Amino acid sequence: MKALSRWATGSGASLLTLSALLVIWEACVRGFEIPRFLLPAPSDVVAEFIKDWRLIFGHAIETVWGILAGYVAAVAFAMAASMAMIRWPLVERMLMPLFVASQSVPKIAIAPLILLWVGAGAGSKILVVASIAFFPVVINTMAGFKQVDQGLLDVFHSVNATSRQTFFRLRLPYAVPYIFAGLRIATTLAVLGAIVAEWLAATDGIGYLVLSGSFNFNTARSFAAIILLAVIGMSFFGAMGAVERALSWRQAADGGTRAETT
Repeated sequence: MKALSRWATGSGASLLTLSALLVIWEACVRGFEIPRFLLPAPSDVVAEFIKDWRLIFGHAIETVWGILAGYVAAVAFAMAASMAMIRWPLVERMLMPLFVASQSVPKIAIAPLILLWVGAGAGSKILVVASIAFFPVVINTMAGFKQVDQGLLDVFHSVNATSRQTFFRLRLPYAVPYIFAGLRIATTLAVLGAIVAEWLAATDGIGYLVLSGSFNFNTARSFAAIILLAVIGMSFFGAMGAVERALSWRQAADGGTRAETT
């Protein structure tokens, strides 16, 4: 009974809500006779997905590759910049205003410049994704580095620990939960960045498929691509959450606390 109750209040509630929305959507399209090129019914979207699944999945692979490559580049740059800023405060005073300013400008305005400099293709997609996804990783990582307990820092200083030892044995482990918070936020931004790049100049990818479906009045294909994109984003976010549960000491501590209370 407890398991059933948890299912009903968790994933079960979400599935019921989604099912109800799909039924209402189907009924409205059929009942009001809405043209298919304006709003296809869910059954039309499923039929389109089944008919062109090879095409849709082929474009999805290109998008996933761009998301992963740009995400890895963003994380690598963000971690390197954060390590430099926490080590040398002057670097933080130099770089952080630039990072904040770059995030104040809509990426849809910067992306055409990236395409002009790099050219259309995989390189520009990776650069757009990285430029969007790196910021939350930097901000959360720096917050984690700075939240280290002062008493622990005093203990390390009292035993003459080097800066390298203090970083790798204290600051970095302490910042792990903050880092994963930034990584989870960056997953959704990476998906957004890939679509922005594909909208502007691309001959493949889900973003291109959505636009081509709209231009050809094949709205069902556009909906199928958008739904698949949502699944990719949720899967990416869920995978990062699973990695966090496996590696983050805070997740392990919370799990142990819950086990003790139950």
